[in-house]
Amino acid sequence: MDIEKTIKKKIDDSFNPIHYQFINFSSQHKKHYHGNDDEVSHVKLLIVSKIFEDLNKIDRERKVHKVLKDEISKVIHSLRLKLYTEEEYKLVK
Repeated sequence: MDIEKTIKKKIDDSFNPIHYQFINFSSQHKKHYHGNDDEVSHVKLLIVSKIFEDLNKIDRERKVHKVLKDEISKVIHSLRLKLYTEEEYKLVK
C-alpha cells in the first residue's frame, strides 16, 4: 500500500473525517532533501473531524502524530497539519 493510501486509511479509521485532504508538496523540496525523487517526504493534511471538538491545537496535533508515528519516523520528513472542527472549517473555507 502506498503512503498516501496508508495515511488516508489511518486517518479515516481514527478520526472519521467530515473532510480530508492530502497534499504532497515533496517536489518543492528536492534540492534540500536527499530522498528518492519518487518519495513522498513533505505532506500537508487537512482534516475536519468532530473528534477535535473540545481539544486545543496541540492536543489535536498530538492525536494525529500518535496515529501516524510510524510514517513520521520512517517516511515523512515534514508534516503540516490543518485540523478543524466542522464549525471552525466553515469559518475558514
